[in-house]
Amino acid sequence: MLRPLPRLAALCLAAWPALAAAQDDASSTPLPMTAPLLGAASNFGQGVQPGMLRNAVALGVTDLRDGLNWGLAQTRADDYDFSDPRAAYPRDVLDAGLSLSLTLNWGNPLWEGGDTPVTPEGIAAFGRFAGALARQYPGLDAVEIGNEFNSADFLRGPLETASATARADAHAALLAAAARALRAEDPAIRLLGGASHSIPLGYLWAVLDAGGAAHMDALAMHPYTTPPEQLARQVAVLRRHPQAASLPIEITEFGSADPAAAAGYMLRDYCQMALSGVTRAVWYPLNPRGDGLVPLLTADGRITGAGRAFRIITGEFAGREVRDAAPDPFTYGCRFGGDTMLLWGAPRELRVADGIELRDPEGRALAPPHALSRETPLILRGTTGRIDIGDGVELGPQRLIADSFDQFGYPAADGTPSEGDPFERFLRIDGREAPLATMPGQEAGGTLWTPYMGDPGQRPLRLTADQLLPGGSAAHPVEIVHRWTAPEAMRVALTARFEVAARSEDGVTVAVTLNGEEIAAEESGGLTEIAPPPMSLAAGDVLEIAVGPGGSAAGDVTEYRITLRAP
Repeated sequence: MLRPLPRLAALCLAAWPALAAAQDDASSTPLPMTAPLLGAASNFGQGVQPGMLRNAVALGVTDLRDGLNWGLAQTRADDYDFSDPRAAYPRDVLDAGLSLSLTLNWGNPLWEGGDTPVTPEGIAAFGRFAGALARQYPGLDAVEIGNEFNSADFLRGPLETASATARADAHAALLAAAARALRAEDPAIRLLGGASHSIPLGYLWAVLDAGGAAHMDALAMHPYTTPPEQLARQVAVLRRHPQAASLPIEITEFGSADPAAAAGYMLRDYCQMALSGVTRAVWYPLNPRGDGLVPLLTADGRITGAGRAFRIITGEFAGREVRDAAPDPFTYGCRFGGDTMLLWGAPRELRVADGIELRDPEGRALAPPHALSRETPLILRGTTGRIDIGDGVELGPQRLIADSFDQFGYPAADGTPSEGDPFERFLRIDGREAPLATMPGQEAGGTLWTPYMGDPGQRPLRLTADQLLPGGSAAHPVEIVHRWTAPEAMRVALTARFEVAARSEDGVTVAVTLNGEEIAAEESGGLTEIAPPPMSLAAGDVLEIAVGPGGSAAGDVTEYRITLRAP
């Protein structure tokens, strides 16, 4: 049965002193590493599509993630039947030479009316089914327990309305039962746990605390809500938990709903996964699923733009040594081996020497002139040997001085600000300054499902790399403040962009001050951009950008970006 885990109900990283020595930013990840295996999520468990397995093999897919319905394969308590094509397809996949992981989700009508098991009898039966699966399909690579178990979407019964931490407790019990049965049948089968939508540390840490780490070979996540450029930072916060410090991580779903941008998104996310130490990544989906996410193959087997990017990764990146190729905080990139690079970031000119080919995310050759962009990475390949920034690859001047997204960093467990963040980020409550702490995500109802900066006493107030939500009211505002101090005499151009959600009742207030003197102020909903004339600053001059509620903070979720650049 379910039991609560109240210790995590109000979890805040600042209250975890034992974690202070753990990794606090992406730069502490040891390099070099090996670029992860890239697989695809098929749906043969919902019906075999003629020719799709053959088309996947032709594309170069070597690893599939799919599912198998327990209720389909066991209709009697004392017997299993895998003859239905939706339960028999793993044999075809394995015979084709592909590795296969199976997701076990849902329940079985024979126990608890088909609800997700929470009773000892149902959990034990679930474990026995996992063992039967291993007997039926020798050579199975992995079994993933649950699908987005921190969400109600794939749960049935009491767990649908349970807290995230209670779901974590139930998930750990299912992991333990499956581990006993699977390892008795085949110790080589890997067991994947966590099974989370997003990177919700309030839930994932609860799984580990409930004993889940002892039963899993890797932690599985679906970071749909994390921008690629923030992935390594969030994984580093996940690693602060002692049991997650060295636990392998597999991204068993990632994808895009934008056909025009899917290829570039895949490459950007894959690069940041590689730099985060992810060992396996799975693009969702292989073929159309009717949910709007861009597949690798159309229903009739044609290769999409995402499929072309997939083919580049599996053929040129996966399994190679990977290093961070970023020359500064505003540029992102990976170097695979010595002769291949991926680069994107703040727009600026890029020049390459003879013998270096440039391609777009779908593999099309690019003619000069070349420039970086934030959304569309460039693939660079040296046809005659090693390439690197300064070694055949030259970038134009970097005019950015500070950027709230690119340099976002989570405070350490002891409250120390991130070393690479040039902004002081804090709260101003009725004129009094208060710190922002790293919050784990999904630690309480109504909180984000990723790590964020906040205050346990000010929920749902939050700050992430690209979103903020102030608190309080016009009478008693709780503002979120970004403060930047000029390190030397310089000329600076400020651009501060804010877009308030349509559900906001009365918008937000934005005030920009220089050394305490107001230079710009706005009260509005919708989109606001503040760009005062360039300023000549002395060393030690202080710029502040404060965002507070209009009449109230209700609905004031605001996308934001603050940049400082040389004019």
